[in-house]
Amino acid sequence: MPTAMESVFTGSIAIDGERVTVRRTAGGEVWLTQSEIARLFGVFEAAVRANIRAIYRSEALRRGRTLRIVHGVELYSLEMIAALAFRLRSLESEAFRRWLLRPAGPEIRLVAIAGEEPVC
Repeated sequence: MPTAMESVFTGSIAIDGERVTVRRTAGGEVWLTQSEIARLFGVFEAAVRANIRAIYRSEALRRGRTLRIVHGVELYSLEMIAALAFRLRSLESEAFRRWLLRPAGPEIRLVAIAGEEPVC
């Protein structure tokens, strides 16, 4: 159960078999620590750390967009969590990948940015 601070600043993700639950912050974001990501995907924290380094080294993602430091704690964005899901091998990361790639249903809507055409 997330604490009040966790739900305000970081959000949460839970995987139960094939079901993935994402709780976003009031700003619509999700930020997790390396330890939380390791627990989420059922892997060792060292594997998460090594893969984060590899992602940054390859410049696939930028630190400024995917890393936030709050009170000395490193938090990683949903974008980084998704990238890690494709690098780590576990039943949980596989379930998360399937959730990410699921067909758009009524709960998923594409929205247009002001002044741009919607992408369909």
